[in-house]
Amino acid sequence: MRANRHHHSLQGCPDATVILVVMNKELFMKLELPTLVSRDPESLVDCIAYRRSYREFSEAALSINALSLLLWSAQGITGQDGKRATPSAGGLYPLHLRILVQRVESLEPGVYDYTPDAHSLERVGGHVTEGVVRELGIGDQPWLEEAALVIGVTVELEATIKHFESQPPNGERGVRYAYMEAGALTQNVHLQSTALGVGCVLVAGFDDSRAKKVLRLPSGLEPAALLCIGIRKK
Repeated sequence: MRANRHHHSLQGCPDATVILVVMNKELFMKLELPTLVSRDPESLVDCIAYRRSYREFSEAALSINALSLLLWSAQGITGQDGKRATPSAGGLYPLHLRILVQRVESLEPGVYDYTPDAHSLERVGGHVTEGVVRELGIGDQPWLEEAALVIGVTVELEATIKHFESQPPNGERGVRYAYMEAGALTQNVHLQSTALGVGCVLVAGFDDSRAKKVLRLPSGLEPAALLCIGIRKK
């Protein structure tokens, strides 16, 4: 199977590269995110002290550099051995990120899949209307549609349960590990959001079936949490 690749710089963001892949006459878009630039970090103590859940967002777009840092903080590769920013029981890494982009500079609205090894995004779905996004929540949660983006934290739940089925209690250990990992991931993103000065709120009250549909989740992936992120409203 032959694939033709074409590399293009992303308008307005020279650090990001768009790869257009033509395979079997179908066009796929993959975005290589900007290289992480080390800088003087905010004090971890300060980030913990000032971490808050923000539910009011402005209409401003988030920068792609901020998105790059947030995704790296969630699932980025941090060592040559493939270790990631978030700890994982047995090094299984069953979590996957789907990003619902609503307002990110130089990036088309739509649903994207994050690949940690390449630190890249692949567009897997088109623009989702605000009304549909808002309906993801249980009850009235306007921040879902007002956020610049929503990170969907998903998990290979059945595979994780099976992997740890020899550990008691039977059928439960894998579930515990999966949600512990999801919790660590969401805290990483919260702290990185604090360091960047952007707003973030964790949403656990969502409709699973709607989340699967909107995030275009393939069979085997279950939604575990949603993170709404955007520029704080003044």
